Amino acid sequence: MRKIGAYVAIAALAAVVAAPPAAAFGISLGPFHIGFPFYRHYHRHHLYMRATPNDVALPERQQQSAQQQGVTSALIYPSVALPAIFQNIFWPASSSPWQFGYQAIFTTAFAKAPPAQDPHLCQQPFDPNAIVGRISAGISPTADQSQLLQRLGGALGAASGFLAKSCPAEIPSQPVARLQLMESQIEELAMALDIVRQPLQDFENSLSRRQQARYLTPATPAASSRQNAPINIAAGCGGTADAINSSIDQIDQSVQPTAEQQDAFGDVKHAFGKAASDLEGHCPTVVPPTALGRLETTEARLDSTWRAVLSIQVALANFETKLSDDQKGRFDAMDFAAAR
Repeated sequence: MRKIGAYVAIAALAAVVAAPPAAAFGISLGPFHIGFPFYRHYHRHHLYMRATPNDVALPERQQQSAQQQGVTSALIYPSVALPAIFQNIFWPASSSPWQFGYQAIFTTAFAKAPPAQDPHLCQQPFDPNAIVGRISAGISPTADQSQLLQRLGGALGAASGFLAKSCPAEIPSQPVARLQLMESQIEELAMALDIVRQPLQDFENSLSRRQQARYLTPATPAASSRQNAPINIAAGCGGTADAINSSIDQIDQSVQPTAEQQDAFGDVKHAFGKAASDLEGHCPTVVPPTALGRLETTEARLDSTWRAVLSIQVALANFETKLSDDQKGRFDAMDFAAAR
């Protein structure tokens, strides 16, 4: 995945984590536009998403509502998903839908909504001190570890501020243009998570074996059983055969491609299938034992989502160039959310 402004972000983060503890939390970093191609090789982990205790994540009902409203989803406003992502990285306990799956891509790209920004979705309530305090209470950190933990809290606040500043000024009404925006927003979310990576690694490396045992072990036997058990939320990841066929059929019925347009439409079908397969390949099964491992897995899943959105966008853009004006009008007027 191409990420944005890595060097600038690292320099800015250095200023954040070097600040006194009181200043370290809640620092807002604006969007960085000095970019270069960047791709990290991820280990093959699997992770499920969750949204429990109320100290970090949004209530699950509110998250699902945002996910179901098309262009108010996390693919347009990634801040919607950030509190739950952090919750899942530090305390995975029970599964909840992943907000960047196959169906979410189409619901978001083909949905009717005002083109204006919704400022309420640009930054969600999030308190890094809740994460820091909970970790600290569990491991009894030394003075040096407390400093590392404070830097981690500063990075969490910086990540949240970074996403708030990358909120879209407007939402395109055309599906292809909206997919391009979704690509950009996934990159922004990945960049925000990358801000957290090094402080988290430094903190975890500082833990003694006894602290690691307390840090990694779930609080209750029931939680331990849930953490080690396989889970099945495939519907939130890749697309089922029915979902893929449904998305293809909706375009087919709406646009009614001619014989001359069938090759381009075939490319669309291939892109949909490849995207669903890639998303399914990163669908969760078990939870990595460390927060850093869960962060890496989340980044890998976002990387597969970015590739899926890109392949769908390219295929649809090429297909749209073959359409008549009347067909383009019907294509742009499609509403996958209404068809569900």
